[in-house]
Amino acid sequence: MKMTNQMIVIVKGVIEHQGKILLLQRSVHDEVGAGEWETVGGGVEFGEELEEALIREAEEETGLQVKVEKLLYATTFFTDPHRQIVLLCYWCKAPSNLVSISEEHSNYHWASKAETYHYLPKAILEDFKNNKVWEMMDSYAEVGAGGD
Repeated sequence: MKMTNQMIVIVKGVIEHQGKILLLQRSVHDEVGAGEWETVGGGVEFGEELEEALIREAEEETGLQVKVEKLLYATTFFTDPHRQIVLLCYWCKAPSNLVSISEEHSNYHWASKAETYHYLPKAILEDFKNNKVWEMMDSYAEVGAGGD
């Protein structure tokens, strides 16, 4: 029996509020990455715009109404030989830090940049480093602060 190849598009959001990043802990009952920390995100539904999907996912997972600011990076990887993930990671801003997590997650934490190194898995931290996420976010924040 021949395996069907599958490509899945995932959007992730690095949600920032007053200099801290929202991290979510996956439920211990989750099939993938149970108990691991991550950023908001999920699959793009057919016909959905990328940023629209991220806004929907953020609201479903956290109750937050986020503003998508900028694409931070895009990457791709395989979860098995027949399943490829295309991941687009965006910087988002939240007007509030009042989070109401969904059943997909068991906990949340507004983390400083330094704290993310204690929470996030190595693979996410490597993506952040390789794609200069912190540098980009710092430069966007400076531009935003200058315009206020």
